[in-house]
Amino acid sequence: MRKAALIPLLYFLSLLCSCSPSLPSGILDEDKMTDILVDYHLAQGMAEAQGEDIEINRYKYIQTVFRKHRITEEEFDSSMVYWSGRAEDFSLIYNNVLTRVQAQAQRMGLEAEAANRDRFASLTNEGDTANIWIGKDFACVLANPVQCVYSFLIKADSTFRQGDSFIWRFKTQFVARSMNNEAIAVLNFYYDKDTVATVIDWLRNKPKNEMRHNPVKALDSLNLRTISGFIYLPPVKGADQPKPLLISEIQLIRMHKIVETAKAKVDNDILAIDTLTADTLPKQKGERLSPLQMRESQPRKRTIHVTKENPNPIHPERGIPERTNRRRNR
Repeated sequence: MRKAALIPLLYFLSLLCSCSPSLPSGILDEDKMTDILVDYHLAQGMAEAQGEDIEINRYKYIQTVFRKHRITEEEFDSSMVYWSGRAEDFSLIYNNVLTRVQAQAQRMGLEAEAANRDRFASLTNEGDTANIWIGKDFACVLANPVQCVYSFLIKADSTFRQGDSFIWRFKTQFVARSMNNEAIAVLNFYYDKDTVATVIDWLRNKPKNEMRHNPVKALDSLNLRTISGFIYLPPVKGADQPKPLLISEIQLIRMHKIVETAKAKVDNDILAIDTLTADTLPKQKGERLSPLQMRESQPRKRTIHVTKENPNPIHPERGIPERTNRRRNR
């Protein structure tokens, strides 16, 4: 009876597998895309590590990746568009990619070298300078009406202070070349009294991006309420649409304003200890006196030494003289 019961179950599973949707023609599967994207990102890292002719080296290394996996650039672009349109599947692919890329970069020494050059690499969410980013470290935007914007919103809490400065840092990478590869990044800071400060930057082929906000004096006395931002990849007319834009290693650095009170405190302590005032110093008039003149000018206590003559001097050879100044007994 048990074997008879298993037959319908196996038949149902076989029908389920046979009904699973197949990939469109020319689209790379998940495993193939993962392998290619790992090499793709490592090629980007090696090109940036060269320090010179980054764009030329990046193009050469990426073409080497395509030749290694025996695919064309068009197949890669089409597959990226397909998978990036499926958010859950694409997120799983990129989680595997980032894990493998970090492991490979550590073995190649690329990650350690980059960390040594990056003073914000090891920041936490605590301290005067902290990374307060709470969103995902990776995102992808496409030039279509649905997936063309990546946005975030962060509300201020008790760790925020008046006069705080901020840096929004992230890496961007278009998956292929296009004349219309251009996105816009906007960062908004909402303060009390309906005051808003905005920072705008255009994203083209620069892999590393930093958007800074240093509040002016008028904002130092206002409390920050909310921070929002977005990256927008606008569609264009024509067949040459912007390629998908990958956003990674996102950070939002908050830096407290340094109040220079320590130096003032030290100065006050020094003044409190130093009791020598100007009134205790002798006033200088005219020309400077020489040491001898200064010594002679000091008041001196004069004494008169009087020596009285002894009326009865003693001469050993004459003996003891008679005391003439003593009254004789009567």
